[in-house]
Amino acid sequence: MATTATSKIAEAISILSDALTIEVAPRPGPVFEDDVPVPAQTHEELKTLVEEFATENIAGLEELQADLQLVVGDEDEVYDDEPWAAKYERLKQEHQTAEAAETGDAIAMVEMLVAAGDELQEQIDEHENTIKDLKNTIRASLDVISELVTATENFHSQAEDF
Repeated sequence: MATTATSKIAEAISILSDALTIEVAPRPGPVFEDDVPVPAQTHEELKTLVEEFATENIAGLEELQADLQLVVGDEDEVYDDEPWAAKYERLKQEHQTAEAAETGDAIAMVEMLVAAGDELQEQIDEHENTIKDLKNTIRASLDVISELVTATENFHSQAEDF
């Protein structure tokens, strides 16, 4: 779905490139404020530079998008923070705890609390692993962003030469 948007951007760049080529072709070269024609080779070099820049940035952005989408999951899916089986077990345990408290069964209550503590530790471990995965994804995304920044700086410096 998001690839469609980037595909449309790439297609729009291609259409603009074609339109510029057609518009510039009959003239000896583009004319700027000082009415000095720009050589066709310079125009082609600039056009190539822009196309490479756009292609490189689109590829980097698509990579970032895919990485982040993989971690976040499908946006159409509705996630329940607590799956039904876990919710059932939690409610069952709460009920048993309440019953044990009413009957004064201290041993049963301690066993349930220990079991609840173990379950909480498992959840904590899962969350810690999720946090590590998210940090790794963010680090990888930062690397791609750094590459895009470098590409943009290079483009800016090369574009100044024209």
